Amino acid sequence: MGIGRFTWQNEELTRPEVAAMLKPKVSARQLQAYLNIARKYLPEFQKFTNEKTGGLNGMSKLYKYHIAPLQEIRSLAREHTLADIESEFQQRALSKSEVGSWK
Repeated sequence: MGIGRFTWQNEELTRPEVAAMLKPKVSARQLQAYLNIARKYLPEFQKFTNEKTGGLNGMSKLYKYHIAPLQEIRSLAREHTLADIESEFQQRALSKSEVGSWK
């Protein structure tokens, strides 16, 4: 638990901890693939892109609020390829940007 305004959502997690929290758990390599998809299309993973290389930033911190979107990607991965999942998230991102442009 947290003190004051800091809650359990702010507890930093290691990548192996997050990989083990996903149901069913995944390897560190698989988690990295999920993070790579998430960083491209989900705003809460924006800091996971390395500004210099454009790739995955290995220094970015994971927190409990990251688990739910990663679990969604994990669940989709049981039925689809990573390319299919990335395409799905790309479509979602496009849909959100189109809705925003109508305002």
